[in-house]
Amino acid sequence: MKFIFTLFLFYAIAAQVSAQTDTLPPAPDFTITTSDSIRRQLYADYLSQGKTVVLYVFFIDCPVCQELEPLLTPLYHEWGNGTAGVEFLSLSTQFNDHNQDLNTFIGMVEHPFLAAGSDGGSLEAIEPYTNGKYGLFIGTPLFVVIAPNGNVTYDPKGESLEATIDALNQAILNTGVEKPAVAFQHSGSITFPNGNGVANAKVKVRNTDTDFTTTDSTGAFQFETSLIARKNYSIQLEKEGSILSGITTLDVVKLQRHILGIEPFTSPYQLIAADVDRSGTISVSDVILLRKLVLNLETTLPNSSWIFINANYTFGNPEAPFFEVYTGDASAFPYKPLSKEVAPFKIIAIKIGDVNFSAT
Repeated sequence: MKFIFTLFLFYAIAAQVSAQTDTLPPAPDFTITTSDSIRRQLYADYLSQGKTVVLYVFFIDCPVCQELEPLLTPLYHEWGNGTAGVEFLSLSTQFNDHNQDLNTFIGMVEHPFLAAGSDGGSLEAIEPYTNGKYGLFIGTPLFVVIAPNGNVTYDPKGESLEATIDALNQAILNTGVEKPAVAFQHSGSITFPNGNGVANAKVKVRNTDTDFTTTDSTGAFQFETSLIARKNYSIQLEKEGSILSGITTLDVVKLQRHILGIEPFTSPYQLIAADVDRSGTISVSDVILLRKLVLNLETTLPNSSWIFINANYTFGNPEAPFFEVYTGDASAFPYKPLSKEVAPFKIIAIKIGDVNFSAT
């Protein structure tokens, strides 16, 4: 049985990327000396090496730039900290921002990427992008994304700082560069509604090279894989075993008592398990099918015999939960890009027909 459990690693906001067309001239070359006293050329050191370059036009005391800094730094980490296919260069617009000032600034705010002040050639490097040649310059912060072939995307932005980061990320992707994968480790547990662990269930992150991992006797699992930030991944869950696991005559009796109103089920998990034929209702037909399973007169179910539900999911209609989407939504997994501080997954397993949760 396969079940897809959505794992939100990053919930991106819709953003706009400024148009970049062949009408814009190629990026002019420039030479700067960054605050670490190293001379760098746009084409020789980056573009000609197949790298995309992001120019971050700012100045030290720019208020909006200071608000943007906590969002910009994680994006730089996502793109490999300059060791992969993208390099970020911070270039100041202010004559009074010297390289020594930038060194102090970098140390204070932990600004992670290379920067150049006026004495390092920043004013000359950014002049084509502030004089109207590529678009209207309305102030800092300004981003300019330069593809390895010199094509320019000017001023990608969104309606908020977060949306601007998303637009910048998309503009980088549009240059053809691939974001490096990052090692990601996580853990979780699969239990029955009564808390007992589900052993030998298989867990895998889809669309990765990761093999299935198997839950232990307590239902616990852990996995390690490589994921790309700002992409949504899903967990695939599978459970094999006898279709009769947990199904006995006691389940038939309890199902009958529920239908007769003698001992109604109160748990949405029980109601889901009791809908044996998966019709969306609990009726005599479920009793008949369950009895046939017990007597080995029937060996199959209309659908899979296992359902997995996000333990954080809140049922919209717990008295009739049959058609709800049990994976939950993004609010159930408030992931940040490749965060290592995410709580372990908690997943509830339901064995169809096992209304007293006795499956092992």
